[in-house]
Amino acid sequence: MSEEPLTSVGIDVGTTTTQVIVSRLHVASTSPTDAGKLAITDREILYRGEIYETPLLDAETIDAAAVAAIVDGELERAGVSRAAIDTGAVIVTGETARRSNAAALVSELALELGEFVVETAGAHLEAVLAGRGSGAAAYASRENATVANVDVGGGTTNVAIFDRDGVRETRCCRIGGRLVELDDGTVRAVAETIRPLLDSLDVALAGGDDLSPAELDRLVGAMADCLADLLAGPPYPAPLGELAIGELPDERVDLDAVAFTGGVGSLVSKSADATVDRGAYGDVGVALATAIRDHDRLGDWPRVDTSEDIRATVVGAGTTTTRLSGRTVGLDAQLLPLRNVPVLSVPSLPAGHEATRRTGETDGPRREHGALAARIRDHVAQGIALYGEDADPGPSDEPSEEWFFLAFEDIGELTYDRIEALAEAIVAAYDDASYAAPILLLLAQNCGKALAQSIRRVQDASRPVVVLDELSVERGTYVDVGEPITDDDTVPVVVKTLVFEE
Repeated sequence: MSEEPLTSVGIDVGTTTTQVIVSRLHVASTSPTDAGKLAITDREILYRGEIYETPLLDAETIDAAAVAAIVDGELERAGVSRAAIDTGAVIVTGETARRSNAAALVSELALELGEFVVETAGAHLEAVLAGRGSGAAAYASRENATVANVDVGGGTTNVAIFDRDGVRETRCCRIGGRLVELDDGTVRAVAETIRPLLDSLDVALAGGDDLSPAELDRLVGAMADCLADLLAGPPYPAPLGELAIGELPDERVDLDAVAFTGGVGSLVSKSADATVDRGAYGDVGVALATAIRDHDRLGDWPRVDTSEDIRATVVGAGTTTTRLSGRTVGLDAQLLPLRNVPVLSVPSLPAGHEATRRTGETDGPRREHGALAARIRDHVAQGIALYGEDADPGPSDEPSEEWFFLAFEDIGELTYDRIEALAEAIVAAYDDASYAAPILLLLAQNCGKALAQSIRRVQDASRPVVVLDELSVERGTYVDVGEPITDDDTVPVVVKTLVFEE
């Protein structure tokens, strides 16, 4: 059964630029016997807006009124009224996401425009969004390859490594084309975040200084060296440790290919004779792109031609019809309703059915579950990096913007031992992470109440728990969860999927 197409809007507010895209999304039931399961079957760009310089009031504050004016003007040029918009996404990325009013900006835009996904994306989440938008994630899945999407922007370089199962890890650092601004060879501004690299070169650079072509080449060459070290490491030579955003992984990954995206990354694929003038954008971005393109070690990996290399932005979000959870759920109702909570998929779980602590046992140290515990711990850590501590916190009355759901398509055989083992692994993962958020889980199988009861029995603290079952969702989605219906534990769930031009 086909549904009416959705008019969706994607708004991307980045470190240096802002863009609005209007699209039409076609939605249809995935099964003739299950009208509640909808999927986006086609997408069409109706209007791709101009790329504007992101307006700022000062170094710490986005000019919200100017951003709103850009959005209004672009919608008017697209011939789309606010009333005609069904859904969409507001994504603030790069250094812009760290500015003081970023969370308030996206929330305000979302409230004005309607049922929108909103996200102030830290570097690690931006890396994943860029890789999905460029098509690198789809390539990795299709070719069963390990691909690094290297998103080189104005303030940061964000790397997401994808394999057949999705996101494997992220690596981010403060290398970008806008960190040193130039005006015809004269330095206009230097970002403090690039100081560790300048110190390693024994270069004292400040506004008003002249930067010769040879000095510029030395600077961007060192930047390119850092990116090569970021992809190849560990180990990570200085000054990469000081430039890193968050913890860098401690294991190497063998890459099959790399893809470059972002404002600087889009120039990497250009041939030497097609590269624009080095001073075209008033920064070191063009010179950095050339240094990356010609770098010996960065050229060791085959390069994937991406479907979208300039911005890799979302084109909107599709909102499905409301689904109902199963009736055997476990939830702390005081947490509801939830809005715009991101979902992180756990694609597969290792076998193992022995519970480490039986109901009623309180003494002795908690024993580990080996591979099962390690897998859950990895995904909790990834969720925190993408949606928790890496992103700026939202308003205090909307804590769910820092939370995330773990979604399990298949937890294995539904036995007492298996559910107890999984509960132990989940509790241990959250406790080890020192993450003060509730445990939020989505299950495709019908065992939500049993798992929630097991989690409550084995945890030492009274961490709130929400476990919803009979819900199958894709990675990269966001969900709204309503309050229980009448006296039933069944809750309404709205699933919103970010859409990219793939």
